Amino acid sequence: MGKLSPISCDKAKPKTGRDRLLPDGDGLYLRVRPHGTKTWILDYEFRGKRRKPTIGSFDSNGAPGESISEWLRHGRLSIAQARSIAGNWKAARRAGHDAYVEWEAQLAKEAGDVAEVAAAKAAEAAQPTVSDAVNQFMSKHMGGKKSAPAIRYRLDLLAGILGDRKISTLKRQDVIAALETIAEGRRIDSDGKRVPAKQLAGEVLIQAKRVWRFAEAREWVSTSCIERLTRRDFDAKPVKRSTVLRIDEVVELWRALNDSQRCKSDPVTIAALKLVTLTGQREREVTDAEWSEFDLDAGIWKIPANRTKKERAHLVHLAPQSVKILTELKTLTGKTAFVFASPIKEGQPIFGRSIAAALGKMFSRGALPNVTKCHVHDLRRTLITRLPDLGIEPFMGHKIANHVLPGVLAHYNHAEYLEQRKEALEKWADRIETLAAQTNVIQLQRPAA
Repeated sequence: MGKLSPISCDKAKPKTGRDRLLPDGDGLYLRVRPHGTKTWILDYEFRGKRRKPTIGSFDSNGAPGESISEWLRHGRLSIAQARSIAGNWKAARRAGHDAYVEWEAQLAKEAGDVAEVAAAKAAEAAQPTVSDAVNQFMSKHMGGKKSAPAIRYRLDLLAGILGDRKISTLKRQDVIAALETIAEGRRIDSDGKRVPAKQLAGEVLIQAKRVWRFAEAREWVSTSCIERLTRRDFDAKPVKRSTVLRIDEVVELWRALNDSQRCKSDPVTIAALKLVTLTGQREREVTDAEWSEFDLDAGIWKIPANRTKKERAHLVHLAPQSVKILTELKTLTGKTAFVFASPIKEGQPIFGRSIAAALGKMFSRGALPNVTKCHVHDLRRTLITRLPDLGIEPFMGHKIANHVLPGVLAHYNHAEYLEQRKEALEKWADRIETLAAQTNVIQLQRPAA
């Protein structure tokens, strides 16, 4: 039996300035601190190493539970519970193991497990959602690019369905389900234009793959779950345009642009549509052009890399007809930075789709009855296709359009063909102008392939 009793423990008084140790037996002591706090300690030696661990505080009522581990976790021990622990651990030492060290190791492991779980939860919480990944992708890769609004629109369709989900938790079926939802329910694109929903879903997939590659590079996902996904997996096939106008149709369009009764658009938009027709450059490359890019005396237009689709600076020769259009336009917009300055929004160019709308209105109003219905980009394809009819090498149209030549040509042929490109665009403009001045236009060129 120990030397202490519940009453003596309860009535034990502290000493001034130092601890008071009251022995009980089996290395168990009641320690009374100078300020009156009472704790249980063990004093023992095991394999040459002395220890004095605290096992809990004194409480006459003790801890709830029936096991030593429950008592130790509670931390408030009665004299009977403290004696039980001391006796049990003494027996363990005699059996060759230190129960106190084992208990500390167990607590450390549990603490480590808790910390590991907490770290895992924190890591999971830090994982970006689909919306986060889209926003970071747009900020880091699409900032300032002219295609950013269209790409943002498509990615927002996906984020509208999966935006709150952690990108690391998504499976391929999740993305397919979202794309199928888009394919079934969307009919309008970012410009308010009606498009096949399945086509739009396919365009969303293309941009989603870019976001997942972005996430993979940052180790938000181990591998992209949609890299091998194709449009046919959810029946969204691209609609490839192949419209090419005949030369007589191009001439008829040119006549309409010069007829205020047939074309009701403002002079700036008309000038932009004419320049697209004569140069074969992309809509936004034309509509966003600045006067600083042009040398009208030399007949040169230098498009900076940051305004081209492939981010390659491009030189465009201006036929005399193009120079005349720009010279006349300068009286309207010459005091602004933009060649095709918006007549509505100060300090901005006309919107890229303005010329598409102008062309569409001429068709809808019946102003082009003898012209195949087409889009602005078809004028670019028409120029590339029809130049060979003027005796121009077929690849020259692609050089004018700033395309990368195919196959071995791209690898070995780095020539710019500046003089040949100039000659080609001048022949193209002369042919249109000459035929537009005639009463009848005869179709001479071969049909488009």
